[in-house]
Amino acid sequence: MKFLADRMLGRLAKKLRMLGIDTMYYNIIEEGEIIEIVVKEKRVLLTRDSELHSRCMKKGLESFLLKSNYWDSQLRAVFHRFINRSDQINFLTRCSHCNSLLESVSYKKIKYEVPEYVLFTNDQFLKCYGCGQLYWKGSHVKNIINTFIEVLGKDFPEERIKY
Repeated sequence: MKFLADRMLGRLAKKLRMLGIDTMYYNIIEEGEIIEIVVKEKRVLLTRDSELHSRCMKKGLESFLLKSNYWDSQLRAVFHRFINRSDQINFLTRCSHCNSLLESVSYKKIKYEVPEYVLFTNDQFLKCYGCGQLYWKGSHVKNIINTFIEVLGKDFPEERIKY
């Protein structure tokens, strides 16, 4: 499943990316461009804009109109509508900033790009070659997992998390 989240859904897009779900997001984009991307890349539009949703539906495009202003309710709605198998979740495999896939990288290649204490406390690093962002398993990862468990409940496949 591939999504395009409109400009009102930045927090939702980031959370979907953390779950490894291909989600494009542009803070500034024209409606015409959104529709072009949805058509060209066969994406599902996630939107809070009822007029944009209606335009997409009239063109036969898949669009999901979200009612809530809050990312947690939005995420639950997307899960209930589209994410029906735990194998669709690949936790922390996409960059939360640009949506590119993350790749393992040795500490030797990034040792000058992270704080020294990080090198002593981690042996696994991920890099986004789309935007250059680096990731490692810090204490925040457990907090992220706990947030997803709280928001998604039984829909979050905690047993599949291998980070």
